[in-house]
Amino acid sequence: MNIIRRGLLQAATWALKSADISLTNPMLARILGVGPTWAKVNVTETTQLQITTAWSAVRLIAEAVGTLPLHLYRSTSKGRERAKDDPRYELVRWQPCDYLTAPEWKESMVVSLATMGQAYNPVTRFESTGRVISIQPVHKSRVTPEVRQDGSIVYHLTDRHGRERILTRRDVLPVRGFGGVGDLEGFAPHRMHSNSLALSVAMEKYAAEFFGSGGRPQGILKTKAEFGEKSRDQIRSGFAKYLQESRDKGELPVLDGETDYQAISTPNNEAQFIESRKLQIAEVARIYRVPLHMLMETEKASYNNTEQANKHFLDYTLLAYLTRIEAALNSCLLEPSERAAGMYFEFDVNNLLRGDSQQRSSYYMQMRQAGAITQNEIRTRENLPLVDGADDLHVPLNMAPSDQLVEILNRNKGGA
Repeated sequence: MNIIRRGLLQAATWALKSADISLTNPMLARILGVGPTWAKVNVTETTQLQITTAWSAVRLIAEAVGTLPLHLYRSTSKGRERAKDDPRYELVRWQPCDYLTAPEWKESMVVSLATMGQAYNPVTRFESTGRVISIQPVHKSRVTPEVRQDGSIVYHLTDRHGRERILTRRDVLPVRGFGGVGDLEGFAPHRMHSNSLALSVAMEKYAAEFFGSGGRPQGILKTKAEFGEKSRDQIRSGFAKYLQESRDKGELPVLDGETDYQAISTPNNEAQFIESRKLQIAEVARIYRVPLHMLMETEKASYNNTEQANKHFLDYTLLAYLTRIEAALNSCLLEPSERAAGMYFEFDVNNLLRGDSQQRSSYYMQMRQAGAITQNEIRTRENLPLVDGADDLHVPLNMAPSDQLVEILNRNKGGA
């Protein structure tokens, strides 16, 4: 099966290089595993992003994850600390490879996950020490996973020159999206929801053609004269040319007394075109699990503040992506002994939940009064410089045990 699939991918590569075949060609769509849709429109991982709602949703998710800092932590006797002395920290925090920064790398992974259901990152290591020196994302179409007889998994990677090499699990960082039982790769939205996405494309195409023709509905010419097929073709082409010239010159077309034009397409208001377009926005938003108000559709927004909206977005959209990426990093880049010792990768989502200044001020005040954080910890979160004497925890006296309150007050008076 893997041999057959690799052969089909090579055929697809040849097709893409052919000047006679485009991405919307039905034959190429079948090679790539994209079946026909009811709307007679082929949808691929690329053409789905031509839908403005899909573009906005995927970009929103990818850029949100890209802006979240990713750290390597190690457990300590006092909790945890960032493992800044580890080379892998530098890779995931700042630059995983020569040509990508960390935000760009995270964005590319999420775009691949959101559009194709899978992301692959070949890992380069020093042969002598095994230390990771580079993490490079590649397009999903260039990688084919295979489970061998002994249960091990390998990945067939085709480079840009068409050469294939086999990588072991240790040499690949795979991130699998939502998928079925036993599947090596996640589900691709453009395959699972091809008809819904194709409907959006078809409506976009209809609107563009309608307004491109000057808002003129489709129709037929009626005449009492009798004529043959050749005459019919001449009348059709002549009228189409006359109509186009009239529209280009801004003139009113006039028919003779023996000819009548009758519209046969359904008017947009009767077809509820605008309502259908809005429904498709909600349909696409559901596919990518993005709240409508974050796609500039604010009619049904119901959040009272920024923090509440971001919390919903984090919990029900981003968290699945973050968890999958963290788990893949822990599995591929950390040795079992390191994981057992308490090392792990984790995204910092605090910036996403910052809220507005009033909300942050109230939160810091409550945490400070409860003795949970210090003044310098607050200043660090607000990107302010540290000050001397602000590292101590303080608690209000009215939080002391009731049987010791009088003793504490008397002690304070005596020391005053």
